[in-house]
Amino acid sequence: MPRLIPTFKKNIRNQFVRMLWSIIILFTIIVGAFFIYTNVTNERLISEREAISEKEQLVQKMNESFNDIFFRARGYYAFKDKNELNILYDQMSVFEMELQKFGEMPLSSEENLLYEELNQFIVTYRNEILPKAVSYVEADNYEALRELSNSGANESVNSFIAYTKSYTTETDMVVNDHFNRTLDQIKFLTVLCIFLFIIVFIIIGIILKRVIQNLISPIEKLTTATDAFATGDYVDITPLKNKEDELGVLATSFYNMTRSIQEKEEVLTTQNEELMAQQDELQGNQEQLQQSLSHLQQYNELNHVLTFSLDKEKLIEDLHNYLRSIYEFDSSLMYLIDSGEFVSKGLAKETTERLIKHLEIDKIARLEEEKTFVICREVKSASNIANTTYNDYDLYTCILNSEKKLVAILMATREGRSFSSKELTDINGHMNQASIAFERIFMYEEVERSRKLNQTIIDTTNEGIQFVSKYGEVLLLNKALFNIIRYPFEEIDDKVPQQLWLKHFQKIAEESDELVYFLKIAIIEEFTNTRTMRYSIQQDGRSPVFVEVYATSVFEGDEKVGTMFVHRDITSEYEVDMMKSELVSTVSHELRTPLSSVLGFTELLLAKEIKPERQKKYIETIHKEAKRLTNLINDFLDIQRIESGQQVYSMNKISLTALIEDVLKNFQIDPQHNIRFVDESTNAIVSADEERIIQLLFNLIGNAIKFSPNGGEIIIRMQNINETVQVSIQDRGIGIPESAIPSLFQKFKRVDNSSRRKIGGTGLGLALSKEIISKHKGDIWLESEEGIGTTIFFTLPLYDQEIVENRNELSEEKTISNRTVMIVEDDLSLALLLSEELKSKGFTIIYHDDLKRAYDDAIQIPLVGIVIDLIMGENMDGWDLVEALRNHKNTKEIPIIISSALDKSSVNMDKYNVEEYFTKPYPPEELSTLLLKFVKDQ
Repeated sequence: MPRLIPTFKKNIRNQFVRMLWSIIILFTIIVGAFFIYTNVTNERLISEREAISEKEQLVQKMNESFNDIFFRARGYYAFKDKNELNILYDQMSVFEMELQKFGEMPLSSEENLLYEELNQFIVTYRNEILPKAVSYVEADNYEALRELSNSGANESVNSFIAYTKSYTTETDMVVNDHFNRTLDQIKFLTVLCIFLFIIVFIIIGIILKRVIQNLISPIEKLTTATDAFATGDYVDITPLKNKEDELGVLATSFYNMTRSIQEKEEVLTTQNEELMAQQDELQGNQEQLQQSLSHLQQYNELNHVLTFSLDKEKLIEDLHNYLRSIYEFDSSLMYLIDSGEFVSKGLAKETTERLIKHLEIDKIARLEEEKTFVICREVKSASNIANTTYNDYDLYTCILNSEKKLVAILMATREGRSFSSKELTDINGHMNQASIAFERIFMYEEVERSRKLNQTIIDTTNEGIQFVSKYGEVLLLNKALFNIIRYPFEEIDDKVPQQLWLKHFQKIAEESDELVYFLKIAIIEEFTNTRTMRYSIQQDGRSPVFVEVYATSVFEGDEKVGTMFVHRDITSEYEVDMMKSELVSTVSHELRTPLSSVLGFTELLLAKEIKPERQKKYIETIHKEAKRLTNLINDFLDIQRIESGQQVYSMNKISLTALIEDVLKNFQIDPQHNIRFVDESTNAIVSADEERIIQLLFNLIGNAIKFSPNGGEIIIRMQNINETVQVSIQDRGIGIPESAIPSLFQKFKRVDNSSRRKIGGTGLGLALSKEIISKHKGDIWLESEEGIGTTIFFTLPLYDQEIVENRNELSEEKTISNRTVMIVEDDLSLALLLSEELKSKGFTIIYHDDLKRAYDDAIQIPLVGIVIDLIMGENMDGWDLVEALRNHKNTKEIPIIISSALDKSSVNMDKYNVEEYFTKPYPPEELSTLLLKFVKDQ
């Protein structure tokens, strides 16, 4: 039967709806009236302000136009410029338009008067005054023009200008007045707004009072009555029963309900006790159900781990936690047999390790047979609280693999509580599930090991391997491919689409179109055999890489599943082929030239009668070309012995200083090149093969001369760097391009430019030099700038490094004598003796056995002293050099010391101001002491 909704004479909802609508309507009327009044007032003020501003701007424009009219008129009067007159007429038209706009505005009486005067003036000015003025100007009648100006036209102009100034002032006053009125209006509106809000608050207060009287007070009375009823007291709510609204009905119902409840209180009490008992029973069932749900959730989590986990340690941990939680072990241990990883609860670490290490063999054998068993132990201990005897139940169970071998063991203990057969069956089932999970993990690990082994085999292959599916996607590649083709994908986690990797090949390959076509054809299903092609990869700033790729189809049964591409770096093979070609070309060119000279001059000697002096010249040429041919052959043989490992080095203790000075004698006959040897080393004793070092020096110095075809200075500098002696050979020749430097020490490598092709060469010199230095455990490199020159460096380890260390500690004199001394001596042994003495005191030595070259260097290099031998050369002796030095402004103040076997000549010493004369033999210490004195006196 449907519940009837009662009707009320005075409905509370209707009362509050009426009050709410009354408030809304009243508030809307007040706010609407306030908004309309405010909007109308603001629009009126804005309109007035815009009218004043527009009128002021127009008056300013009229003023500017008026001034411009008379400015153009005066310009025309002064210069008779027709252009000024035309601009004047245009400006008058502008002024008339502005004046017309001014007349259309609402004007005051004063503004109307001004408008009529200006209208009359502009008409008079256009029709009468201006034509007269123009005619006076054209007739050069400036007297009449002045009378016309004084007739009243200027007064009108000045009057209008004065008016515009006063009008601007008056307009500013009007604007200020308008602003003040706006402020007053805002204040009024603010007060009005406050008044309206006060009225609204008063109305809301009245309404709230009625709400409290009609709703809150009755509800409070009902609440008091309810509390009293709850405590068993009686409260009279009869006054509320007389109300005709919902509260009155509610009070009546409440009164009737209390009477009914009191009458049936005993029945309700009995029913309530029964309900409480049922509630307790439901609570127990709910707790049991909650526990079952918790166990089910744990089992689901364990099942998920058993199904999907591939981590053995996590698997035994989760399994152990689940079993311990379900079966309430007091202490337990589960561990893996192979790795020894374990998880335990209720056991000390020492106890856990002892149980793992010393598990009885018999129990292990029993586990393999029975898989699960329980041992009952009687425990007698006075340390327990109850001081009684009880039984411990030790559970042993395990996880077996498919071969019935132990994988993991679980040991668990209950104190005083045995394991039921159902619990053992359930535990055994869980261990069987774990066995299946471990079997899956073992299979995965085996597959993963095989995969990694295959990937390792592929990655260790020198060839780049790339497997592409029949749909064009890259599925597999190895590290070698990354290095060869600079592949942008470091790892293949997913398939690489065909468009993406083909785009990379197209970007890097010189033969991009041919390569892409080759790759696409090899992928299609119809391609079933093998193809091969070569391509090159251009690298930024480096030599290109040459690659050979071959493609072969891969089948599963009769179905093609993809294509295997193998990319092989054949750069070395390509370079060897190029080297062989270059070797043939170089050998044919370099050998043919001297052979042609030998054969040509030999035929001349055999076929013709030639004068003896010309015969000698021809024979000398044949001998020179034969030596050149011998050197070329020796270079080729040296390269062959080096590559075959048959080159023998005989290491001996030698002085690099003596070796360089001895080699330089072979180059002193060259008049174009000034070769200077600067010795800054304190120790130049090395262990080396003398013949090979001489060959090295001939190669490097010869290159410096050969590649300085226009002559110039060649500086050979020797110094100690750390534990080595470093030699640098610097020329001012044609230089080497920066891009060619890295490959210069390769065999047959020559810089390809026109200037070097004219010079010729096999390209073996630097390769041989590098091999010689490498065998001596040194280093060789060069620095060069094209068009400026080249400096080549090489280092050799010192024979005895302690000599350098001892000489560094000899005396404080070395720290103040970092100066250069020139020794001019043709006796190499004495020159070496003096050099070693002076270098030990910190001097840098420049050695010469040629007086002319010594003079050329002396006038260019700052020297602390010059030591000169008197008996040198056929055309010039030592005194000639002394005289030349004293006559040059750069060397006349340098101290000169004579070192000679001749008797001392006091006359020449006084004449040339020679500081000292040493007669051979003499102790070298005297020379170093004297030079140190010169340094201190400076």
